[in-house]
Formats: sequence, C-alpha cells, structure tokens
Amino acid sequence: MPRLTTILPIAFVVIWASAFISAKAIIADATPFAALAFRFAIVTASFALLLVFLTKKQWLNKAQIGHASVTGLLFHGFYLGGVFWALSHGLSATLAALIASLQPIFVALLAGPLLSERITAKQWLGIVLGFSGAVLVIGFDVGNTIPLLGLLTCIGALCAAITGTLYQKKFGQDLPLIPANIVQAGAATLLHIILISLFETPNITFSNSFITAMAWQIMAVSFGAYVMLLVLLQRGTANQTSSLLFLVAPVAALQAWLILGEVMSAIDMAGLCLASLGVYIATRPSKDAQAHP
Repeated sequence: MPRLTTILPIAFVVIWASAFISAKAIIADATPFAALAFRFAIVTASFALLLVFLTKKQWLNKAQIGHASVTGLLFHGFYLGGVFWALSHGLSATLAALIASLQPIFVALLAGPLLSERITAKQWLGIVLGFSGAVLVIGFDVGNTIPLLGLLTCIGALCAAITGTLYQKKFGQDLPLIPANIVQAGAATLLHIILISLFETPNITFSNSFITAMAWQIMAVSFGAYVMLLVLLQRGTANQTSSLLFLVAPVAALQAWLILGEVMSAIDMAGLCLASLGVYIATRPSKDAQAHP
C-alpha cells in the first residue's frame, strides 16, 4: 500500500489547486472579502464545535494564541484575500496558481538564514527550473492577457504566503491543530470584516454554484488541504513542503481547462511542464534520506 508520505503530498496538491478553480465560481456570485468572511466564520464555528466534542481537549497559551493569529492573518487573511481580489479583477485561475507557486524560490532563499535549513545543489537545480517555468508563462503575457493590477495584488498575496510558511515553521510547530485552526480562522474572519468596511460593498448571491464551491472550499480546502499543509510542515522542511507548490500550477491549469474552459498556449504548457520538473527534482528525497527516513 502507498505510504502516507506519498499520498499526503499528492492529495494536498490536487485539493490546493482546486481552491483556485472554486474561488472563480465563488467570486462570480459574491464580493471577495464578504465571501472569505463568510467562509472563515463557518470554519471557526466548525472547529470550535469539533473541539467541544473531543474527549481530550487542548488549549493554547497566550504566546501560542499570538503565533496562531499571525499565521491565520497571513495565510487566510492577506494571502487568500489577495488571491480572491485578484481573481475578481480578471486574473485567471491558472495564473493565480502559477504566481502562488513561486513561493518555494523565496522560501529557499530565506529558510537558510532564518531556519538554518540546508539547501542542496539538487534542490537549487529544481528551484531554478521551477522558477524558469513560471517566468516562461508569466513573461509573455504581462500587459496583454494579464491584468496588471490583479498581477500586483497576487504578488502581494505571494509575499504573505512566504512569510506565513516561514513563520509557521519557526513558531507554529508545536501548536495543537484544532485550537490553532480556531484562532487562525477567527483572526482571518475579523480581518476580512475590516477589509469589507474599507474596500467593498458586501454582496453574496446564494446560487447553486456558490453553495457548491463554498462547501468545497470549507470542507476540502480549509479542513483538508490546510491541515495537510500544517502536517507537511511539521514532518518536513519548509523548503521541501513549499516546493510542492510548483505542482499546483499545472494541476490547476488542467482543472481550469476541464472545468472553466481556460485556454493555455504551447509556451504556457511548456513553462508548466518545466515547473513540474523542477518540483520533482527539488522534492525528491536523497538516497541517504530514503535509507534513513
């Protein structure tokens, strides 16, 4: 039977990629920050209800609440807020996923000095290939098919995801998952309510597509993929975990083609394949790691 270490990264990539597709369906019937406030209010209440029914309850101290709040604001607040806002302003789901997949480059650059992680030559080769593939896709389209404002907003979201990954790896390793998720989702809910008051007139139309997409984001992404991400960060290095995100773009591109009808050029597909090769090289364990897992 396949090991959990094999199944978990594959499941994470597929579900994480689907978040970009379902987000497109959500913003068709809702303003971005209202949709996210609604989503994380439900996530907060759901995790709180789950904690009530646990036999062995775990709690956070003040320092842990602070760390969980910062992680929630970065991942659920500024990262997802930026992505949803960019999608609502014309950025395609495929390119939003591709921009987000640049995260491993910067995590690799910063993980050494900040987390004392060693980046091997093989991993650097994979990172360079992944970055080259992303540039190949983005470079030919900026100013033509890519809305500049949406691109810049998504880059800001990328910065939040980079910071969140490094912060979680440094300060969030020992946080109990359920109470940490309550705090993270609650902090994000409050942030999105503030963003609503500053930037939008909130609107949600509860169409069948909105309900289906929102249910998927809550159950599969918030309860599934995000918990998988935290587990992967606990079991591996920040660099290895974030390198998986190079695979999100090609998987999202395939899903966008099948579900949304988004079209990719031959150059775009070549860049996505190059990015996929990069993640394979960057995340493939060494012989020593295979011998001593």
